[in-house]
Amino acid sequence: MKRSILLLISHSCNLTCKYCYERFKDSRKMTLDRAIEILEREFSEDAEGITNVDLLGGEPLSNYSIIPHICKWIWEHNPQMQIFIRTNGTLLSGEMKNWFSRHNKLLGLGLSIDGTPETNYFNRGVKEADLDFFYQYWPDVPVKLTVFPQSVASLFDSLVYLYGRGFNVTGGLAQGVKWNKEACSILNRQMEKLVDYYLSNPQISPIEPLFALGFEHAFEIPTSGQPSEKPCWERQIVHTFDCEKEMLPCHMFSTIVQGKEKRSSILKAAADLKEEKIDASCRECPIRWSCTNCMAMNYQHFGDFGININKQYACSAHKITAYWSASLLASFAIKNRIDFSASEKVNAVRKAIDYLKIYENGKWIS
Repeated sequence: MKRSILLLISHSCNLTCKYCYERFKDSRKMTLDRAIEILEREFSEDAEGITNVDLLGGEPLSNYSIIPHICKWIWEHNPQMQIFIRTNGTLLSGEMKNWFSRHNKLLGLGLSIDGTPETNYFNRGVKEADLDFFYQYWPDVPVKLTVFPQSVASLFDSLVYLYGRGFNVTGGLAQGVKWNKEACSILNRQMEKLVDYYLSNPQISPIEPLFALGFEHAFEIPTSGQPSEKPCWERQIVHTFDCEKEMLPCHMFSTIVQGKEKRSSILKAAADLKEEKIDASCRECPIRWSCTNCMAMNYQHFGDFGININKQYACSAHKITAYWSASLLASFAIKNRIDFSASEKVNAVRKAIDYLKIYENGKWIS
């Protein structure tokens, strides 16, 4: 059974990012003994089925002392196992840099940063991490940027800044935050500028999933005769462990996200959930594939899996990003930057054009 292993090794973080959905940070950290106990059980059950191990937080480097020991144990049992850590990069000491750089072939250290020093300071309270260190040792690992409504006016400048430093960039809209009309209007202008930028700079890969170019999945509206979709945590096999030893469906079920009370109730509710709960209007939306329905986040905010937080907070923003994604894809086709020998690419372009027509008619705009 192919699966990923995720260890939430720290509940603490040195930053207070304005959009963070981990609302219940505390001082708890996973002990080395507990981490090894979890790994021993996972490796004894089916070591060959483990594809990768991720170490998460909070800020995982706030529990750095156990990281070299965890990695040593893993590599003793599988010398080729890939380990990944996403970090804000601000706690890196000389000792950490020395150890991470010596193990950069098997350990990926990915940076979370929101662009220019000014944007990062507004969103996160710190100006910048050591970008050169990350680029030197992990040039192929994209940095992760989060698009926040209150700083969206700097989106274009932030991306160009990171591209100028040599990075590929991944990221999308901040989850669980409200997008008002003004923020959506600014987002619309920023996305338009980015389309022009990508068309003028073909060597730069568009940021995904902000630009969702897989339009071959658009308009996949389920019919009454189709089988129900399983919850997302049953469609992908990820074994996630909080500071406690109990295995969770995903990290969104952890105490750091849900709090103690909801962590208990969400696990009970999820045990009885046999299919994905989707808002009726969302079910018929042509871009449902690109607007992830995170039922755990729905539960965090509303105590109900079926109230789609994207519908409540960010529906217009997602429609805007989908429109410019479709526009970029259609423009790529016009400029012969699409492999038309692949049928899914042809289908993606066709559906992107169909979506542009619907959008222009205002049918899907609220």
